[in-house]
Amino acid sequence: MALIQPVKDGKIEKNTAIESTAKDTTGTSNLGKDAFLQLLVAQMRYQDPLNPTSDTEYISQLAQFSQLEQLQNLASTNENTQMFSMVGKEVCVSVENSDGTLSYKQGTVSGVTVSGGKAYLTVDGSLYDSEHLIEIYEDGYLLEQKMPTVHSQYFAYDGSSPKNFSFEVDFGTEEARATEIALIVDGEKIINPDYIRKNDNYFTINQDVFHQLTPGKHMISVMFNNDPYYTTKENVIEVDVINSDPKEDTDVFVRENPVESTGKNETTEEGAEDSNEAET
Repeated sequence: MALIQPVKDGKIEKNTAIESTAKDTTGTSNLGKDAFLQLLVAQMRYQDPLNPTSDTEYISQLAQFSQLEQLQNLASTNENTQMFSMVGKEVCVSVENSDGTLSYKQGTVSGVTVSGGKAYLTVDGSLYDSEHLIEIYEDGYLLEQKMPTVHSQYFAYDGSSPKNFSFEVDFGTEEARATEIALIVDGEKIINPDYIRKNDNYFTINQDVFHQLTPGKHMISVMFNNDPYYTTKENVIEVDVINSDPKEDTDVFVRENPVESTGKNETTEEGAEDSNEAET
């Protein structure tokens, strides 16, 4: 098949259709359906009159064009269908600012909209082009980022030169935010809140608490009241104690929860009554 260009005033005229195709396909190895159609039109327009293209060739090329279009439409449909599986996923999308810079939005996909052959994600009430999808997180990732936390720390307590211990906590954000903490020593002793001083995000444990611990290593866990999650950071404060003098009669540590204690006593009494009745 011959393909020629028109000659005017002894010069070959530029084929604008082919130039346009070259620009559209720059940087890609794929021939799009628009470029394919432009080439076909150019071929029909500038064919050699002495060696014209046969109808069979045109039909074959039109069939190829139709097949290409169907494949591209199928690929687009499959991509959009996959986007529907994004509902409920936690994601990060990019947003272009007015000055051309990018910012990032994290949230949960609540819906997917297909318009003009493109898929758009609804993230926290706003619509984003699926092409701006940056990352898909594991379930629970965003909630975990909102949870309160406290960094691991070490404290050495010497009863011969006692001192208090202060540390900072992060109360978390939004629905996972906490307002207060409870401190638990070795997983069983709850420190009396009267021996803990709060100043914004900083807490100070009174030296009397450490003086009531036996010499050796102890671990303190932090429990946050971020209802309904009640996050506990276990063994985040390590304390080495020497020269302490623990006493049995002290209010440094809170006793059992009064409600739980009452419940246990009632259960014990009912059990005792059942036992007495059985003996009778």
